[in-house]
Amino acid sequence: MKKNVIVTGSDKKYYPFLKNLVNSLINSNSLEICDLCILDVEDNSHYLAEIDSRITKKKKANYNLKIFFKDRQDWFKLLTERPFMRDYFPGYEKYIWMDADTEVLSNDGILNIINACEDKELAIAPEINESYVSKNSKFGIKKIFNSFYKISGWSFKNYKKYFSNKLGEDLFFKPLFNNGVFCLKSKSKIWDLWKTEYQNALNKAKTSYGIKTDQLSLNKVIYENFEKISILDSTSNWLVSRSEKIKKINNDFYTPSFPNRKINIIHYTQLGFEDNFIVKEKNIEKKILIKK
Repeated sequence: MKKNVIVTGSDKKYYPFLKNLVNSLINSNSLEICDLCILDVEDNSHYLAEIDSRITKKKKANYNLKIFFKDRQDWFKLLTERPFMRDYFPGYEKYIWMDADTEVLSNDGILNIINACEDKELAIAPEINESYVSKNSKFGIKKIFNSFYKISGWSFKNYKKYFSNKLGEDLFFKPLFNNGVFCLKSKSKIWDLWKTEYQNALNKAKTSYGIKTDQLSLNKVIYENFEKISILDSTSNWLVSRSEKIKKINNDFYTPSFPNRKINIIHYTQLGFEDNFIVKEKNIEKKILIKK
């Protein structure tokens, strides 16, 4: 058993992403640094047998938070159970969560995340980078008429809906931290704070739309405990859908902006696997990285 662990999971639909992530952990030698544990969210998850030899431990995920809407899907547990990783897989010093649709290009990414969590309790990257600017077409303020404007945007609307008007206004101009990749110390109080805030949001959720308040609830905790937060560089959670086309130099990928910096962890959020990859027998050609 290693000191630190990477936790992830997927349903059958997203298994191609999960397999790609596991292969990237192997190819980057990241599993020499961390154990790999899987949250198993489906009753019939036979597909996981293919990667069993690479998994240190897997656990069937249950709902530890109360949900009051009727529409439930297995993949919801990949959101609700993130604050409970430590409970599913006890005994580690640091817990790294990685969404199934991430890929480790270099184990520098894993090492950076672990090191960032040495003096702080939570290491996480905001959804900001100079190369995201060209894709940021919705600023979040709509002109009504003359000099009257209305604040809009997904985060603002849902901070107000599930938390409070004041929180929406306070965090509107502050970056959203992406919880698709983060590292949290075992002894941190953030675990329990996150559980409480997420449950408070779910208490107000009348439909399954509210399940995605996992990230908003963590952001609330982050800004209320900012002295405990280590901010990761975007190269540790590069959002492909937000950026310009990234650069390939030799066998590595770099940021589009100068000076070009090596990207260590890439995140395919909002992109479908079938649409953006060509799957081959032993490797995956990253079509999305060089698309026109």
